[in-house]
Amino acid sequence: MLFPSTHTELGITEHDFERPLQREEIKQLFAKIGYTYKVGKFNAIFNRAKEYSQSALLSDDHVSVRCFMNAIRDLDHVQ
Repeated sequence: MLFPSTHTELGITEHDFERPLQREEIKQLFAKIGYTYKVGKFNAIFNRAKEYSQSALLSDDHVSVRCFMNAIRDLDHVQ
């Protein structure tokens, strides 16, 4: 409470990190903060994020920011 995270100070909640977003929304959001990928690498990262996400069970194209961040950590070194 005394030292809130930067995200909290900007009005971003934990829910915002967990809310499922469509493939294109994720792509645009991460591009705005400097994470741009070629099509193949983006698809690989997105598919890994789906493995982490419960949405993989729903077979739709939605993942959370948190899942995508974890997938980047796993696959960022892969060309």
